Amino acid sequence: MDKERRRAYYQLIEHLLSCPNGEQAAILQANRELLDVGFLELLKVGVEQMSTQEGQENRANRLMSLASQLGEELNFLLEVLQATAHSEGNPQVVYPLLAANIDKLNLNCAQLLKNTLEEAEPDAQQFFAVVDFSNLIQQFPLGNKADNMEIAITSYEIALTFFTRETSPENWAGTQNNLGLAYSDRIRGDKAQNLEDAIAAYTKALEVYTRDDFPVQWATTQNNLGVAYSNRIRGDKAQNLEDAIAAYTKALEVRTRDDFPVDWAMTQNNLGNAYRNRIRGDKAQNLEDAIAAYTKALEVYTRDDFPVQWATTQNNLGAAYGDRIRGDKAQNLEDAIAAYTKALEVRTRDDFPVDWATTQNNLGAAYSNRIRGDKAQNLEDAIAAYTKALEVRTRDDFPVENAQTLLNLGMTYQDSDQDSEKLNLAYDTFKSAIHTVEDIRGEIISGEESKRKQAEQYNQLYGRMVEVCLGLGKETEAISYIERSKTRNLVEQIFIRDLQSIFPLEVVKQLEELEDKIATGQNLIQTGKAENHQNLAQNLQELRQQRQKLQDEYLPIGASFEFTSLKNIVDNHTAIIEWYIAINKFFAFVIQPGGTEIRIWQSSAENFDQLFAWASKYVNDYNENKETKKRWEDELSNNLQQLAQILQLEEILKLVPSQCQKLILIPHRFLHLFPLHGLPVQDLRNWHSDR
Repeated sequence: MDKERRRAYYQLIEHLLSCPNGEQAAILQANRELLDVGFLELLKVGVEQMSTQEGQENRANRLMSLASQLGEELNFLLEVLQATAHSEGNPQVVYPLLAANIDKLNLNCAQLLKNTLEEAEPDAQQFFAVVDFSNLIQQFPLGNKADNMEIAITSYEIALTFFTRETSPENWAGTQNNLGLAYSDRIRGDKAQNLEDAIAAYTKALEVYTRDDFPVQWATTQNNLGVAYSNRIRGDKAQNLEDAIAAYTKALEVRTRDDFPVDWAMTQNNLGNAYRNRIRGDKAQNLEDAIAAYTKALEVYTRDDFPVQWATTQNNLGAAYGDRIRGDKAQNLEDAIAAYTKALEVRTRDDFPVDWATTQNNLGAAYSNRIRGDKAQNLEDAIAAYTKALEVRTRDDFPVENAQTLLNLGMTYQDSDQDSEKLNLAYDTFKSAIHTVEDIRGEIISGEESKRKQAEQYNQLYGRMVEVCLGLGKETEAISYIERSKTRNLVEQIFIRDLQSIFPLEVVKQLEELEDKIATGQNLIQTGKAENHQNLAQNLQELRQQRQKLQDEYLPIGASFEFTSLKNIVDNHTAIIEWYIAINKFFAFVIQPGGTEIRIWQSSAENFDQLFAWASKYVNDYNENKETKKRWEDELSNNLQQLAQILQLEEILKLVPSQCQKLILIPHRFLHLFPLHGLPVQDLRNWHSDR
């Protein structure tokens, strides 16, 4: 034992002796790299020495308790490895042993095993047992699933210190493939990095698993690599999907229907998912390829033989038909509804609640868009499906999905008969969705493409809420939701780009730790791996409250907005024009002098399209090159005249009373890029405008 390690042992022991009761476990976890036989022996020596010293009984007892705990964990691990080796990895032998010692399956367990085996004499049988144990603990249904996965990953990494590519290439490749699977399913850590580690492990495995030498293993690893690329967060999303399709296509060279029908069906389903999400290529053809792949998978995945896989593929097929471009649109939606309905024969609430809710949400979307049948009944069927989905997709358990389904439900209410009852239901539904969105700020999913889609959904949510508020005559609430939408976007950008410049480093660390805990707990709930579902949901709510309190101390920009904050800056000679770009129209809110009245102007759909076309040309001409920049300068006056006409500025100014001498202009989205204060108008009052 070197002096540095012995010194570290002594420091850890002193830390354990001086810490308050209850903190020992956290300290051991933070110093897991020191947990080994040497540390255990030093603990025992310390117990013997203190036992003979007067007044050291409490310290001796504390050390004795720690030594006993670690000794039991080490003996348990060695017993598990022995049982695994003797039974050749038989779960009927190993799982009862694990079930009887769930309290010992923790993060210290994996590190203790690693440190102990690193110091032991190399033993092939022992390391084969480590790999088998890793496979078993990864699938073990009891205990803390996140801890089990960490134990599996650490154990695979231990095995790779013995099974090297040079000395045992086949075992090395097999362990790399298994390590890739573990990283793909990992609950803890950064999801993006976990997928990078999975891809790296699969890529290493393929250095040995070539098609010529190990065709079956090569195909299996190619399939796994395809899944990792499909889920990849980093890199270019379009290229990731191309890499996934390439990997699945390679796998299918070996995984044929005749030789490996079940594996063939699995990869066909995976390939269908990749084509359905594909960005490159012709969108219509991609969906045709997805439908073809799902249809092939269903040749093997029958309800009788593979009910779970059959239902999953039916759900996927329904999604492809719902998005299909070719064929008769009405028939495509009928096919989507039929596929979702089949999936729900297996995906029941009792047996598969999460999958049941997903398919109910999808079915709701299909009924919302349905062309055939009675329109009113279709919308009622959509509402019924979304309502069922929300029985499982609750704010506590599935906040992101909860917001998505509430948005869908609210839009269905809004698109129904425009009576006050339906509008009020839409209002209540959107309000609940916004509550969820603002509660989970900072938990936006990873990946640029996913972030973009989610941002679009949330902007649509606020836009829909503004329209409903106007339909109900709630003008001040409409403005409040406009400002809340801006605040949400601003705060998210601040947290992405300026976190470390706003918060002290120790607070940044606390926020990151809270985010990790929230992400881990949310993953456990969403994958159905939580030991105590209700307790974990309550704990997540408390963690979110801690995070919000910490954020508000340094960045007091809350989600709430009161109209009085605008009203207070409007005197009897000042008015505000605030623009808002909604889903297919844009609005101008004219807050009258004194803030006592709001008058509203809204565009036509034609104006909306003209605005986007004009803005695109204006920005492109400005950015592209010197030639277009010169054209932009030459056409600036004419362009501003066009913008004034598109915005119908003359009509909007008619809503401003004659005594008004000052205008405050508040743009929305890309309107801030343009000189609104310089737009030409016929109203020649001596405006003093602010932006």
